[in-house]
Amino acid sequence: MNQIINNNNNNNNNMNKNFNKIVDETVDTLIDQIDETLVDYMYEHGDYTESDDEFALDHEYMTKKVILELYNRLKK
Repeated sequence: MNQIINNNNNNNNNMNKNFNKIVDETVDTLIDQIDETLVDYMYEHGDYTESDDEFALDHEYMTKKVILELYNRLKK
């Protein structure tokens, strides 16, 4: 019985060690995909021909808006 409990504890410890990594990797991937998609749409639907100060300012503003909208939708 003790061996079963120890094995279960070891599995939980391994999952706990990997849990943060899994969450961090997933969040990093989602952020990268959101940013790439936002940039693609900005060039496709905006009047940008290159990345300049106006693009950078708009990108920062739109990133905040996208994050806020995601938060609002997840909160529902």
